[in-house]
Amino acid sequence: MKEIENVDLFDAIDAQSETLDFLEKKGSSLDGIYRPKITDKKKGYVATIRFLPNLSKEGKVLQSAIEKHQHYVDFKNHPELAGYYDCMKNFTDKCDFCTMYWKLKNSKNASDVEKAELISRNTKYYSYILVIEDEQNRDLEGKILIYPYGYKIKEKIKDQKDGLAGDPCNIFDLANGKDFKLVIKQVGDYPNYDSSSFLEVSPIKIQGKKAPVEVDPKTGKSKITNPKVKEKITNFLMDRTVNLEDHMPKEWTAEERYKVETILSILAGNEVDMAQKSASRSSSDNISTSEPETEATFGEDDDASDFFDIESDN
Repeated sequence: MKEIENVDLFDAIDAQSETLDFLEKKGSSLDGIYRPKITDKKKGYVATIRFLPNLSKEGKVLQSAIEKHQHYVDFKNHPELAGYYDCMKNFTDKCDFCTMYWKLKNSKNASDVEKAELISRNTKYYSYILVIEDEQNRDLEGKILIYPYGYKIKEKIKDQKDGLAGDPCNIFDLANGKDFKLVIKQVGDYPNYDSSSFLEVSPIKIQGKKAPVEVDPKTGKSKITNPKVKEKITNFLMDRTVNLEDHMPKEWTAEERYKVETILSILAGNEVDMAQKSASRSSSDNISTSEPETEATFGEDDDASDFFDIESDN
């Protein structure tokens, strides 16, 4: 934390003091989440990032992303109930929200169909990334963050894996992966990722320097073989302030389950007294307040159970 010089604790501290600078700062990266947002609709958002392998605290290589289904409850009249709830289909084949969604969606009553959108579901994928270049947020460059992305970017990664855009490539590979040109454009009310693309195969860069590699004569693939380079890269990947495991789906707490029952009761047309009572019992600390992703929703292919089990070519 920044130390403020020449400030006496017992003197009057001016309202323009640096001690209040935190009020002016945007929280885009304070929690380690990469949230590119369009501020200039004509220009869009442009950045270059590198997807990184998931190296655990114990030094083990895990699957490269977490897949998580979530419901976003859009209750403007009951803000104490609004927010994200992890879908129980992350754990079982049944979810009360999903059951209610399809009951309302398939109803012949237009009002019910409209209410279904109040508990829409989306799918996010969470991966470590290295921010290489981001002219909108220069302070993020060189940092390892967690990027929650949706269906379209996941499909671009899968196309690389399947060789639909050249030779098959594990873009998370340190020596044979690819940087990603992230281009977000505003199309209507939604962000569009169609112009985003992977660049040429290249080893990872740390502080602007490419990791030295050697070509394996057996596979024709590049390998990082220098022990000192390996150690430096490992330390770099481990010296991060974020952990992917923190974003694993979680089963509902007792308080969340109470709120879910309340939400379902409201959607079923019952009285809302129970909702008001439950809302006053506690805060919604266990519910994310981040903005919903719109890339993957009901009706799209959410079956990616084996997608991120990409084995190393080494």
